[in-house]
Amino acid sequence: MAEDWRVTITLDDAAQAQRVLDDLRERDVRQDLRDELGGRVAVSADGPSVYLYADTRRAAEAGERCLRDVLDEHDVAATPQLDRWHPIEEQWEDARVPLPESEAEREQERERLDAADAEESLASGVAQWEVRIELAAQSEAEALAEELAGEGRDVVRRASYLLVGANDKDDAEELAERLQSRGRVDVEPGAGVAWQLMPANPFAVFFGGLGA
Repeated sequence: MAEDWRVTITLDDAAQAQRVLDDLRERDVRQDLRDELGGRVAVSADGPSVYLYADTRRAAEAGERCLRDVLDEHDVAATPQLDRWHPIEEQWEDARVPLPESEAEREQERERLDAADAEESLASGVAQWEVRIELAAQSEAEALAEELAGEGRDVVRRASYLLVGANDKDDAEELAERLQSRGRVDVEPGAGVAWQLMPANPFAVFFGGLGA
């Protein structure tokens, strides 16, 4: 299974980060580190932060040693952070945090992802997931829209299409499964519709792409 590892260092400013980045790219890596790197380590900078990406921990740690050498040459006192990507939780975690092994641990990561999605939805007023439903007739869409609105769902109807906001993936998938018999249903991250979920704002903005 492919793995993703990241080394991060945050410096005083973007100019210093760029100098470190340039030195890393031009560095003549000694043979023992070259062997440990095993291949290419992707390097990038964003503002004052420098990132090294590798597909194994050994390569990431070798890259970190190269980075520390460059920092020493620039007389920069900063501590790199080694992280590992957790694909279920969809975020970087400290390398000391192990990947989940049991189903119970994997379920805990899924729950943390759902909780983060829900928190972002409520904080931003934009649903992180949406369910799209195409019904056979406009009258069926009207009836289903009323039904879902009665459950407290945020619904946008366009002709025989419905777009229903959901705060996390599990919520969206559960709703989609329930509605499978009503029409063609799709679940996807909520990038196409801005859902105003806060009670003080009753409007939902629709950005085209479906029938008028």
